[in-house]
Amino acid sequence: METSVLQNITRSYNYDDYKNLVIKYAEEHKTSGEQLQERIAATLINAQRIKRIDKQCIINYKLHTLISQINRKQKWLVISESWCGDGAQCIPVIGKMAELNENIKLEFVFRDEHPDLIDCFLTNGTRSIPKLICTDEENDVVNFIWGPRPKAIQDKVSELKASNPDITHDELVKNIHLWYAQDKTKSIQSEFIDLLNKVNLV
Repeated sequence: METSVLQNITRSYNYDDYKNLVIKYAEEHKTSGEQLQERIAATLINAQRIKRIDKQCIINYKLHTLISQINRKQKWLVISESWCGDGAQCIPVIGKMAELNENIKLEFVFRDEHPDLIDCFLTNGTRSIPKLICTDEENDVVNFIWGPRPKAIQDKVSELKASNPDITHDELVKNIHLWYAQDKTKSIQSEFIDLLNKVNLV
């Protein structure tokens, strides 16, 4: 089911097109999907995050080496939305990784345009994003799945909720993005090193 639903994608974007679309939405005070005010506000912030991280992110030597060694053609399909904060923090890093090897075809789709797709890749029963599905271009086998955020910040979110059950959504989001700022993409790069070491893509 997972691989068959990947064939039913109606519209996808490469990284530059996705990034530029998020920026365009922000400039026009719009968002992907339902035009809710909080999502429009989030898209405005995310456009700035994407531009900043896209300029600042440097893939570390170990990850750079692993990605450069991939010699099997594959697709990295990312499911996200312009308003997704974790997407804005992680997608530029994924973009930097993919551009290191021409064997990686990176595509983006909006979650709410493809409900059947995200429902095949739920996180604890929820449609959490971003989600990256890596498939082999020759046989459509799923090599690995990553997302919706680095495990370190997911663990921190769980700890915050456990220690402060009354924490507001705004407080939680503030803590999440503070963590991302301090982490400087180290955790996501480390996780992809582990993923690529576990799967045989050469």
